[in-house]
Amino acid sequence: MRILCSGQLRVGLRTFYPGFSVRDAAGQFSGFEVDVARAIADFMGVRMVPVAVDPKTRIPLVAAGDIDLTIATMGHNLQRDAEVRFIRPHYYESQTVVVGPRDERVTEWDDLVGRTVCLPSGASSNIVFIRHHIRILTFDRPEQLLDALAFGDCTFIVHDDTFFADVLTQPRWAAKFDQKFGFAPLPWGMAVARSGTMQLAALLDDLSAAFHANGTFLALARANGLNDAFLLDEQRRWSSPRCIAADEMVAANCLIPPIDTSDAADISSVAGQATWMEDTAADWLGVRLDLSLLKHQSAVGLLFESVGYSLALVVGSMIATTAFALGFAWLMGHGPQLSRRGVGALTAIGQTSPLPLLLFFGYVVAGGVTQYSGVVALTAAILVIGVFNGANAGRAINEAVQAAPNRPFLGSVSVSGIQLVAFLINATKGCPAAGMIGVPEFLNVMTDLTAYSRDRVPVFLTLLLFYTGVVLVVIALLARLEARLADHVRQR
Repeated sequence: MRILCSGQLRVGLRTFYPGFSVRDAAGQFSGFEVDVARAIADFMGVRMVPVAVDPKTRIPLVAAGDIDLTIATMGHNLQRDAEVRFIRPHYYESQTVVVGPRDERVTEWDDLVGRTVCLPSGASSNIVFIRHHIRILTFDRPEQLLDALAFGDCTFIVHDDTFFADVLTQPRWAAKFDQKFGFAPLPWGMAVARSGTMQLAALLDDLSAAFHANGTFLALARANGLNDAFLLDEQRRWSSPRCIAADEMVAANCLIPPIDTSDAADISSVAGQATWMEDTAADWLGVRLDLSLLKHQSAVGLLFESVGYSLALVVGSMIATTAFALGFAWLMGHGPQLSRRGVGALTAIGQTSPLPLLLFFGYVVAGGVTQYSGVVALTAAILVIGVFNGANAGRAINEAVQAAPNRPFLGSVSVSGIQLVAFLINATKGCPAAGMIGVPEFLNVMTDLTAYSRDRVPVFLTLLLFYTGVVLVVIALLARLEARLADHVRQR
């Protein structure tokens, strides 16, 4: 066995998960999982070598053999069983919880609709929020979630209850934030590679049962200030003769089964094709794609819905830009003095203010006038993008009117057609920015769905192709429209 020959047990550990595994400035690891790793290494008579992992690397590293064992706050579900071999009995259990300000009343999923919730990237529970149409923002490291909550960048953050166990006991946190509701209890398991680890896995299975029975897990958890309810139950279970037979074999019916996080009703009609594409890319190109997004009907439904929102946003923004441009130009040239000044001030704001700032202003106004929703956000974004680009285009048309006062208004529009077309294209390119105020358009939803897929390259490549295609179509249509408008003016 490589471990005994090298005298080293390489263990994947988290770098910041208070109570379980934390790496300090000197590079030293401490916590419950670190102590468990050391106890295993001591039993084997080898040195424990910690290797930093995170939710995205803890499975690939152990599956590839770069580490021998991962003990990294990893929930045991059937989907992960296909990638690594979990050690049972499990060493801990958690549930996912939502944490936010004490004065925010949130007790169920509906209370989160229309709000942004911050999540850890790669967590298996992320798809649950996506299915509930809750806007999400993901972070690679859990400590970033705490910073985002503390500085007001996130109203609600989500992680395992174990992650918050230490934080919410600190006075400065407990005074401001509390746990809202929890869901999805999940057993945690150590894991090894599926191939070439039969002896190691068998040893760790027996050792895990022994650590429960003799109180090793319980003592290490208490030493790190962790909740011990699960471990007390497991100690009673594995101290019982019904779970450990006379020949010291572990009884299968005493083992907690992995959680099935799949949903047969949520399997998409193109799941088979997505799997075939993954296998083909791996076999023929040596590229490992993750097309899991296409395997879930809820995700596919969100994609189609987001495309509809994006197209409505593009068309609406172009119409609004044209309407505001013509309206502003007409009022600046033909309206009463008071309206000319008002329009002049409005176009100045549109010309000088950044689009994100105007979108945020639209978000505040819309949210104050009516109950905020995807449709309300879409309408607000269309109007803001229309004003932003229409102000610039309207100024250009007005300058053409001022240069030739006797020329028909439509002729001035034709003369400034290049500028109008430029700002219509700019309106199209600026549509993805509407995602910042909650419009469920394509960029918004695809960014959310990356939280469920470890491979982000196909997702963002799809985004690039989609928006490039939309802009190219708009440019082609506008070129034809500009040519027809020029012909019409010449004929007059």
